[in-house]
Amino acid sequence: MKAIEASSILKLLEGKEDGQKIEQELRRIEKRKEKVYVSNYTLLELAYLLEFVYGLSRERVARVLKTLIEDPLFKVEEEEVWKDALKLYLEGTELLSALREVQYRRVDVDGTVG
Repeated sequence: MKAIEASSILKLLEGKEDGQKIEQELRRIEKRKEKVYVSNYTLLELAYLLEFVYGLSRERVARVLKTLIEDPLFKVEEEEVWKDALKLYLEGTELLSALREVQYRRVDVDGTVG
C-alpha cells in the first residue's frame, strides 16, 4: 500500500500538471484494486493549509476531507473518528481539538490531568 501526503492532495486539487501525474498514478492503483493510505497527520496538515493558507471556509475544508474519507480508493486512518470530528469542526471546534475530543470519547477518557 502506498500513502499520500498533503502536498500531493493539494496538487490534485489545483489540477496542474503535477496533479495530473498524481491522478494518473492513483487511477493505476485503483485499477489494481489497491488502496492509498491517508494518515491523521496528512488530513490535519491538509485542513490547516486549506483553511489558513488558502483561506477556504470550514465548510469547504470539511467537504474536501469528507470526499477523501468517503472515497473507496483511500484507506483513512481512524475513518469513523474523522467523520465525528468533522461534525464538531463544522459546529465551531478547532479541528485538532475536535479530533482529540472524539478520540477521548471512544476510549472513555474523562478529562485531562493537570
